Amino acid sequence: MQERANRTRRLILQAAAEMFEARGYTGARLEDIVARPKVSKGALYFHFPSKEALASAVVDEYRCLWPSLIDELRPDFPRSMHLLFALSGRLAGRFREDALMRAGTRLAIERNLVSPSVRKLFRGWAGDLEDLLAEARDQGDLVAGADIESLAGFLVAALTGCQQVFATMDDDTDLQRCVRMMWWSVLPGLVEADRLTEMRALLLTGLTADPATGSPARG
Repeated sequence: MQERANRTRRLILQAAAEMFEARGYTGARLEDIVARPKVSKGALYFHFPSKEALASAVVDEYRCLWPSLIDELRPDFPRSMHLLFALSGRLAGRFREDALMRAGTRLAIERNLVSPSVRKLFRGWAGDLEDLLAEARDQGDLVAGADIESLAGFLVAALTGCQQVFATMDDDTDLQRCVRMMWWSVLPGLVEADRLTEMRALLLTGLTADPATGSPARG
């Protein structure tokens, strides 16, 4: 019974994500979601009593993706800078195919239209990156005196900007290229000088992602 309920909830979230992405919070209507196959009015309101609750759930799902991916990737990338590359590549690789990711970003940007109850997506991500940057500093990769809080906010903004700009383009590799160029540009001010060549070499060899599978390449 619980497994069936979870499947139904996921189905509703997917339908809602597609609607929110296409129409935004104001334009999305619950009756349109109910009209989707296998989504009943009773099931919708059992899981989500309002459009606000549904939008909040979509944002929360996307918010939780980053720490989930960090945990998944960490065994393969013990150095945090390498993990940051892999995380950004994995996100770029799945953004085009994942409506929930795209809807979550749009809803976070529209949060003043949604409700104060919608979690602050970007601030949460910045906290995740602050932790990784602090680890990179402790591992000797990050430049001395780096303002970790400001860097984390900038990297979240840059990654989100890449996603938004390239989401509408036809070439799936464009977003990957944008992420690699972002890292290439910021690395001189981010890592110790004696680590720069190594870090850029990792970008060139495709550490950020394996385009064929969407999985991070081992580096």
